[in-house]
Amino acid sequence: MPLRFLDFPAEIREQIYHEVLCTANSRRDHSALPDHAYYDFQLDILRANRQIYHEAKKAFQDNIFVKITTPWPEALEHISSEGKVPIVTAGETADTFTAFHLWVWIDAPAAIGAEEEYSMVICLEDLEGFTRTWRHSNLNHPGLNTHLRLTLTLQDPHVPDRKIPKDLQNRLLLPFGMVKDLQRFDVRGQKVLPSVKESLTQTQDTPEPTPEECLDRATSIKDEGNKLLLAGEHRQALQKYIDAFAAIHIDVSGRTRSIYADGYYIRQLESGLYKHQRGDYVRMVLRIKLVANVVQTYLKLEEYAEAHFWGKRSIILFRQGMTGMISSDIKEDMTTSWLAETSNMHIPAKAEMGKIFYRTALATRAMGKNADVKNLINAAAMFLPYDEQVQREKTLVG
Repeated sequence: MPLRFLDFPAEIREQIYHEVLCTANSRRDHSALPDHAYYDFQLDILRANRQIYHEAKKAFQDNIFVKITTPWPEALEHISSEGKVPIVTAGETADTFTAFHLWVWIDAPAAIGAEEEYSMVICLEDLEGFTRTWRHSNLNHPGLNTHLRLTLTLQDPHVPDRKIPKDLQNRLLLPFGMVKDLQRFDVRGQKVLPSVKESLTQTQDTPEPTPEECLDRATSIKDEGNKLLLAGEHRQALQKYIDAFAAIHIDVSGRTRSIYADGYYIRQLESGLYKHQRGDYVRMVLRIKLVANVVQTYLKLEEYAEAHFWGKRSIILFRQGMTGMISSDIKEDMTTSWLAETSNMHIPAKAEMGKIFYRTALATRAMGKNADVKNLINAAAMFLPYDEQVQREKTLVG
């Protein structure tokens, strides 16, 4: 006679409940939005019968949730779209949700129309993504946080008055160290440990690196990567280039590149390597140089598909910026007059853009996509008129 589910030992059932209901296994990639996710908790298991309900409920309660309340209805869209933070629930369900370990309450006392409250619930695993999004918003809009009050309230939603372990307090509170210069900040709740609160305060009191410091650091890291590349340490060089992107608020994860804090760099630099230059211009130049170096590194690693992807993306973005043309076809409109006209214009990191064309051509050839090679070589030749190797290649491809 086959075993029923409830005939299995309690430890086995508990493991199954955990596998079904834990946040890690309930997270789904969004098919229509790359790099976005959502949660799909299989809560139907709670409806099976009374015994399974009580057993499975304990497993679901192992998940750690954070409730966020703000005065702005658009916060939900901003957090989920720009921050790519998956929302567990929002609206009336979030308003009445009480099974949270941390309540993040934000208000702006001087803001007009900020009397309403809008709540959402996220998982602990996504809390740092939320605070990072908030950090970038403050960098984009200097002085934003000086108008905001933040109250963090800790609780154990299942056992009143039980102290939350230090490790969990750290995970819940320390991500807010990157939220700085608030009008008012309070931490409340069940037995908040002084050492955790002190660490949080110290991080909040540490000033953000200035645009000058970010750009100088990115340049230094890039140069370290160049040395590693010359030494044949290709993987280490690639990581340095990724770190250099991060230093100027550009996150790279695999093929995904997310650009933040653009507004932070729109200013004249007052010190450092690029004194008196525009911060946004310097950042653009660094971005192009880093892409050229990443493409070169993937060529050295003989990972031609990655080299082609990085080069193609930048070429398409460059073309779109110059012409407004939106197309994912790298060869489309590659030899028309706009490209020739562009080659005579003053363009940030023009030589590096030429290297991107050329190195993408090499990756394209290695992948057997010979139909695109000629157009890319011709484009590279326009941008690198004195590069003998590129000009020889142009002669060979006709």
